Amino acid sequence: MRAVSFVKRLQWDLPGTVCRHGLTIGDVDNDGDNELVVGTAEGELYIFKGSELWQKIPGLGLVTSVAIGDIFNYGRNALVVICGDGWAHIFYSPRSVNPSIINVTTTQQSSKETVDQDNIKSGYASVDVATGVNMISSQSLDQIDGNNEFNELSGKMECVHVQRIPTNTKVVLVADVDKDGANEMILGLTDRVVRSYRWSSNLELGRGKLVGLNKWECANQIGTVTLQHMADGTPTLLVAQPGGTFMRIKCNPEDCHLEDDTHQTSNETAASCVDYQTLGISRMRNQNISTEIMGNLESTVENKVPNYEFKEPFKQNVSSEIQHGKPYALATLDGTIMLVKDEVILWSMQVDHQIFALCRLDVTGDGSDEIVACAWDGQTYILDQQRNSVRFQFEEPVRAFCTGNYNVTPGISTPCLVYNSFNNKIFLYYDVTLPSMVTKPLNPMEELGSEERNILDELLENCTDTERQQRMQQFTEWLLYRIS
Repeated sequence: MRAVSFVKRLQWDLPGTVCRHGLTIGDVDNDGDNELVVGTAEGELYIFKGSELWQKIPGLGLVTSVAIGDIFNYGRNALVVICGDGWAHIFYSPRSVNPSIINVTTTQQSSKETVDQDNIKSGYASVDVATGVNMISSQSLDQIDGNNEFNELSGKMECVHVQRIPTNTKVVLVADVDKDGANEMILGLTDRVVRSYRWSSNLELGRGKLVGLNKWECANQIGTVTLQHMADGTPTLLVAQPGGTFMRIKCNPEDCHLEDDTHQTSNETAASCVDYQTLGISRMRNQNISTEIMGNLESTVENKVPNYEFKEPFKQNVSSEIQHGKPYALATLDGTIMLVKDEVILWSMQVDHQIFALCRLDVTGDGSDEIVACAWDGQTYILDQQRNSVRFQFEEPVRAFCTGNYNVTPGISTPCLVYNSFNNKIFLYYDVTLPSMVTKPLNPMEELGSEERNILDELLENCTDTERQQRMQQFTEWLLYRIS
């Protein structure tokens, strides 16, 4: 396997322990540029913008997972922070979306300053545990107004909602899972339970809350939860299960009910939308090994379907187009990487490292997502959907890992790899691009113009094939080593 090296990187000191899903990349403040968000088990949230630490928020609890998405369904992103001790914090930026005029001086000054929002602990917002609704004390109204004015000018994130949720959440996902046009919040718990919530607001009360919709119980421990669209565009949830298996959850809008005392969802309805897939269990060396899954891989490779000639009576029953779903990838801790499409394993690869994180990233710029698998020892594999692969060796053991498009400079986003080491440091490799996943032989004829190519053909016109090959080798050597 070919080894590659990436040299462009940023490095930050980050005291604290970062969980597996405690970091992500996205546009948290709706300015058009992507930021890096990292939460620690010590209750601190770090937001990096460009090459600087942009904001630090303390006092949150044991942060296990973070997500960026339109949780309010207002057309703007918000930051969802989930704590393992049973709290959900939602942060929002009051800045206008994609400002056309940016004060460079203000941006540079605010990027160098770190604002500690201690008001979360000191009375900024208290929560009624029974109802999960924000209760803001009157004594802190003046402080809130001052903070809101500052945040609106600087674009800093402010906490707009805190709610009690079940404990032991390990992964959070914000996506439309029931095809109703509104995003839901999906939680994967270490209790082998998957829950869905939707934001519900009451204009009369002036505030809203997250309302529980569904609850699914899994047979084994949950690895990750990802979104996957079927061939007809129906969104489904893929829940990784041990041994290279997963559960497919198809959530219909009519099956989503509010969790209250007056309505209970029947077990038959909940079971009818769950499908257990055992496609990779026969390939596993250890059927109890943990599994990671990544869905909705973008692909530009056309599916080659054989054309058959049907008789006239059968043509009316044959679809002219065959729909295919998007591919998705699975990886196990013992080093198995699989690409699956329509429940068919396209290929499988075995590596000698323990893979704990699976992500996607377009490193070639061709519109297709490459599969990025990271091992505990820092070995990182990048595979395209044709099984071509390269490897990158990070120099330290890795505690958490993610990928995405990050903006080191405003307006320009590049593919990046983010590592959190056990030495409490964050390493962000940016501009992670490859011209091709496969090596190509050097052919100087491709770089020549039409006139130069005609001259070369005239010089080699009377040569035999052997002489032509020898002279082409001499010409290539001269271009590489002797030309000045």
